[in-house]
Amino acid sequence: MGESGFSDVPWKFRGGKGKWMSEQQKCKVVCLGDSITEGFGLGEYENYPYLLQCALGDGFFVFNAGVSAHCVTNEILPDGRIMGLPYVRTERYAQGIAEKGDIYVIVLGTNDAQDGMLDDGSAIDPWGNIISKCGNFIGHYERILNDIRLANPKARICIGRPTPILNCIWPKHRQEYLDVILEKIDEIGRRNPDVVLFDLYGAFREKGDEWMYRIYQEDRLHPGPAGAKLIAQIVYGVVMGMG
Repeated sequence: MGESGFSDVPWKFRGGKGKWMSEQQKCKVVCLGDSITEGFGLGEYENYPYLLQCALGDGFFVFNAGVSAHCVTNEILPDGRIMGLPYVRTERYAQGIAEKGDIYVIVLGTNDAQDGMLDDGSAIDPWGNIISKCGNFIGHYERILNDIRLANPKARICIGRPTPILNCIWPKHRQEYLDVILEKIDEIGRRNPDVVLFDLYGAFREKGDEWMYRIYQEDRLHPGPAGAKLIAQIVYGVVMGMG
């Protein structure tokens, strides 16, 4: 058993008749997200979309559309600057939507849970005070859902409650802000009955603080390889449960 609490065996690449399928015949899973999806600080074969591909096997094609440091919020300041780094403005997001996936897995919100505090704690930069616009978070998130629906009206959509923020080395990232974002994501789930909500946050909390501090990276914001494996396990269960 590994750090994530399950055998490594399921994550060996599953071959089979799926390898004879054309790309068009495979079930396409598009993973939208930030650094937790892209795999910040992880090896090439350690990010959760890669592990998910290995678990699902040849009958699936998993597309990693994660972009580090990006947020759901897409707001413009009075001086004309775009706040933060809106995910929907990235090329990778556009590519993910253009894939017209059969299943979309969204793990976003971590970078919306920040106040723009400088690393030395001396001041807050309005450009990065994303949490100040949390009242508009639901609208920005539902824009992503609508982009997916327009690209493929038959797509099934899964949205994740993101992983906890520990005592992060960057003071702008705080768990109390993530608590607000989690409430917003829960509301999105209630407002959109066609969406499947899954809980990464709760799964990590159930493991306990000792486990989380052991498997998180040194920044205490990003899960390490064992955390990515747990995310892949959870998403695998969600995808397989969709039939």
